[in-house]
Amino acid sequence: MNTECTVDGVRVTLLDANHCPGAAMLLLHLPNGKTVLHTGDFRADPSMERYPELVGQKVQTLYLDTTYCSPEYTFPTQQEAITFAATTAFETLTSNPRTLVVCGTYSIGKEKVFLAIADVLGCKVCVSRDKYNIMCCLESERIKELITMDWDATQLHVLPMMQVSYKGLQTHLNKFSGKYDQIVAFKPTGWVYSGLSESMANIRPRVRGNITVYDVPYSEHSGYLEMKRFVQWLKPEKIIPTVNVGNPKERRAMESVFREWKSEMKQKTN
Repeated sequence: MNTECTVDGVRVTLLDANHCPGAAMLLLHLPNGKTVLHTGDFRADPSMERYPELVGQKVQTLYLDTTYCSPEYTFPTQQEAITFAATTAFETLTSNPRTLVVCGTYSIGKEKVFLAIADVLGCKVCVSRDKYNIMCCLESERIKELITMDWDATQLHVLPMMQVSYKGLQTHLNKFSGKYDQIVAFKPTGWVYSGLSESMANIRPRVRGNITVYDVPYSEHSGYLEMKRFVQWLKPEKIIPTVNVGNPKERRAMESVFREWKSEMKQKTN
């Protein structure tokens, strides 16, 4: 990461993409003098505006992660979402110590959320064997100390995102009925976001019996305004979207958005 190497005449530098662990943007200096930035999956953050490799760098072509390239996806910051989940988990356990805390995940992703909950609760995180093996690849002693495969060793369990449903959670709770009498679960994903408000205070749980689920608007892809800010700071000559490009209507909508961003940039410089 952050070290330039040459591959077939192309100078390549990997930059932290603020996505899942190990995700990187590719900064490519081509033999013809052109510069290309491919974000891959990323979540734009103001800290990227301080990346030495990007400061003052003219980029001809930007391949942009356009997962949420629509104005209704204006998320709270990652830290706000993480703090909400950790605080809610702590308050719930304080109210009822017989609560099992669950966080949804993918094969890789959402680690920041459940590791923050573990820090606040002062406990380990139980994960599946596959997830454990993947997280060990991060070569982090801190993470290795926090994770376990012993479901009885902690009140914080990580389950596949598809299992974070009333049925899946009830089935999981039934395995530990002697220890816990309710579940509070967090489903961190940008797709649940309504776009009605950026405030975490408006989040309300879904409750069925002894199962409570919070849909947390936490994403590892850029929200609309974050994406816009990054593009307007970088000022690429050309933008190529990499997500939602199969539908002509969506492509035209994104092209319209890019033109609007560029028009705003010109107005600011005039």
